[in-house]
Amino acid sequence: MQKPDKLLELTVPALLEWHAKERPMAIALSARSVAGHRERLGYAQLVGHMEAVAAGLHGCGICAGDRVAVFLDNDAGLEAILTALGLFRLGATIAPLNTRYAQGEIEHAMELVDPVAIVCRAADAPRMRAAHARALLLVVDADGAEDANARPWPRPEDHLTGKAPAGPQDPETLASLLFTSGTTAKSKAVMHTHRTTIASGMCNSEALGLKPGDLYQGGWPFFTSSGLNLGCSSAWVSGAGLVFEGVLDNAGRLNLIARERSTFYHGVPSVVHFMIEEFAKGDYDVSSLRRIGYGGSAMPREVAEKLARRWPHVEQVQIYGMTESGPNGTVLLPDETFAKFGSVGRAMPHGGIAIVDEEGRELPSGERGEIVIRGPAVAAGYFRNPEGTAKAFDLGGIRTGDVGYLDEDGFLFFTDRLKDIINRGGLKIASIAVEEVLYSSPSVKEAAVVAVPHRSLGEDVAACIVPAEGGTVDVEALRALCGEKLADYQCPRHWRILDELPKNPMGKVLKAELRKLFESPA
Repeated sequence: MQKPDKLLELTVPALLEWHAKERPMAIALSARSVAGHRERLGYAQLVGHMEAVAAGLHGCGICAGDRVAVFLDNDAGLEAILTALGLFRLGATIAPLNTRYAQGEIEHAMELVDPVAIVCRAADAPRMRAAHARALLLVVDADGAEDANARPWPRPEDHLTGKAPAGPQDPETLASLLFTSGTTAKSKAVMHTHRTTIASGMCNSEALGLKPGDLYQGGWPFFTSSGLNLGCSSAWVSGAGLVFEGVLDNAGRLNLIARERSTFYHGVPSVVHFMIEEFAKGDYDVSSLRRIGYGGSAMPREVAEKLARRWPHVEQVQIYGMTESGPNGTVLLPDETFAKFGSVGRAMPHGGIAIVDEEGRELPSGERGEIVIRGPAVAAGYFRNPEGTAKAFDLGGIRTGDVGYLDEDGFLFFTDRLKDIINRGGLKIASIAVEEVLYSSPSVKEAAVVAVPHRSLGEDVAACIVPAEGGTVDVEALRALCGEKLADYQCPRHWRILDELPKNPMGKVLKAELRKLFESPA
């Protein structure tokens, strides 16, 4: 394996080309195609497919510096990942979009990114065209679409003899724009370069303990930073193979582990919980697993203990990070799982953690403050948002908006959030985005959205409503309104109708008081 300082001098295509020479036949990727089958590619094959797709994309007019949006779920994981690699090879930038976005959110993303092309399914082409009229549509599951400005996605087999122009040599070339929820209703696009993408893989793969020959399986949605920067990059930096899940149920995940002989599984705690429950019901072979990783939200102790009982041969490792940090951050190693339970671990290799006060001064162990993540995987900033970049990307890293403290051994513990974000099964939801939809109803005088406990997902969405003067609130009508304006996972599942919202003397809503109304887990 290459040394860290050499890794950070590479682009993603150069990393794959190096592996193709060192381990050409080793599995690099197993992913589901939109055609319905699962394709397995060795490193040499993956590089060949990357070159072919890059040539095809270039033939569609895509060049270095262009931005391309991708609106595909994991059932088209093969096409999504090959699109990313083709764009990386050209020196272009991918912007994966959340396939559960409401139309308004899609339009915001398109306006910000202004892509020259959009990769999607034929069924989604009308939505994409409505959101961005100028872009070329590249359709992955048809020879075209009912659109004059649409073409088939460049399948690798159709461009095997093609050759893309010389690719980027500078690792600071912009690789991806990854959307993340913030404290405002408008999502921000995080800029990751080839260097920070590879650095994320370097930090996470060392933290997780990935090895050459491992088969690293996960069901991260492609549109999240975990798809490219955790899943793909960690596997390929370490010389492992990525088993990229399609849209599966829990039995499907377990069966895929058995078929692929996956050695490492990674998912958010709710997915791990559901898998353990499903495992108890059937005959599933998980003997190939040696480790299971989780992160994205807190792991309940009872689930960690159940995992240890069900799969005693499997080690557990927990990580913490965010889109802006790579995601790199902290790691809780297998022998620390129960010895330090409640912590999210210590700083990953090559990175660092600091706790700061409101003025940005570092605090000693035991004192609570804002968590700052540092290291080579921290993103370059927010796209077309210098104010947001200046505010968040300082102090030598990224301000997380989370509050915590470091114990005397350097282990990080959470205590609260500065950012009002709900973490539903690893999917981040900005409370203000939901509140703005609720306020659009004339029946609502005031609205406050908070996170509430959920046994499996960690957190769920709850809405507290004060009716308009002299009126009443129809909760079913508000559910329908949210369903029209928001992604399904953003919609409140719990409701309280109140006479007034608790506030401090400055008029700020006391959300901690509202959370107490929902203290019993769902």
